[in-house]
Amino acid sequence: MVERIDAAAHRHVGTAFQAVDSAAVRVHRERCAKVRNRNVDCLKCAAACTSGCICLEDGELIIDADRCVGCGTCATVCPTCALEALNPSDAELKAACLRAARASRGGRTVVVACHPAREALGDAAGGDAVVPVVCAGRVDESLLVTLAAEGVQQVTVLCGPCERCAQRHGRDTAELVAETARRLLGAWGGDLDIVVADCPSDSALLDAVVNEAVGCAPAALMQAAAADGEVPSYSATERLPHVMKDGTLPHFLPDRRERLLDALAQLGSPTEGVLESRLWGAVVIDGARCVSCRMCATFCPTGAIAKFDDADGTLGVTHAPGDCVKCGSCQDICPAGAITLLDEVPLRWLAEGQRHRYAMMPRAVSLADNPHQILDTFRQTFNGDIFER
Repeated sequence: MVERIDAAAHRHVGTAFQAVDSAAVRVHRERCAKVRNRNVDCLKCAAACTSGCICLEDGELIIDADRCVGCGTCATVCPTCALEALNPSDAELKAACLRAARASRGGRTVVVACHPAREALGDAAGGDAVVPVVCAGRVDESLLVTLAAEGVQQVTVLCGPCERCAQRHGRDTAELVAETARRLLGAWGGDLDIVVADCPSDSALLDAVVNEAVGCAPAALMQAAAADGEVPSYSATERLPHVMKDGTLPHFLPDRRERLLDALAQLGSPTEGVLESRLWGAVVIDGARCVSCRMCATFCPTGAIAKFDDADGTLGVTHAPGDCVKCGSCQDICPAGAITLLDEVPLRWLAEGQRHRYAMMPRAVSLADNPHQILDTFRQTFNGDIFER
């Protein structure tokens, strides 16, 4: 069945996505930024989908569930984890990777291969030596950083002949994830070599790639996860968002984000400086434009932006950069255009779990006529002129 709907008709987006809910992809409608507010632009899943199951054409969101191959790439790019990969699940994939690492020579090498690459490896893969995924786009940053925290020294993601693969689009996601993970590990001092490579055709090269991993025991990812006690459970019932007592929609911080932060903390403390990545953003609010509606807090999926009302009548919002998933909801729905979501985030804000306070009072000078002043405002917030920790 093919669903064709106006991408702005958010009431129908959640229903349409239910069509892809299956044993391979779990749909959590209440987490989807687009479902929560129709003015949100996020359709990262459509941009990353490798099979054409989810696509955007001339303002129409088209979902053809029959084309879903269960690759999980949509779940990798979904900032709120409204789409959750189950083929394998995160727990199953992690368990298989750790078992492969323990069975490798030295116990610190993991090879992950997409389906075409695994077929190309043939006997060189050593049976279960290579961890299989449908597409290389299934691997995400939380997995890579967790493996680094567990002592793995090298992860090689092998891609089959992309030019002949229907899922070749997933290679872009794999490269993006690898680069983001390298930046994170570089900032936190993690020692993990991440390689995204074509599956070599030369037999000697094949042996070099998989030699470290030969001997991995588990025959099935689910069995591997079960042995480690990490098989997740899922609720069969999902409800659309409902307004809570404070007037906001329910919040959910993705498990992947929590695992990523935990793994980074396990690695130690980050260096000084800022991080630019697809995972976090820094919110700057222009007080001269802000109309104090606090819609940003109402619709923030993770609670990174939250309301406060003090006894003295002061009101406003707080922002926790560590909980921001860079979905863009706050910026997209602000009726006054008062919010800017910056790409660069000071590392210590993430490491220390800082939450900054915006008292919503009009400021004397507006940034409307000079966008370059946004960066100056960002520097002021960093110095505590606007933010109160």
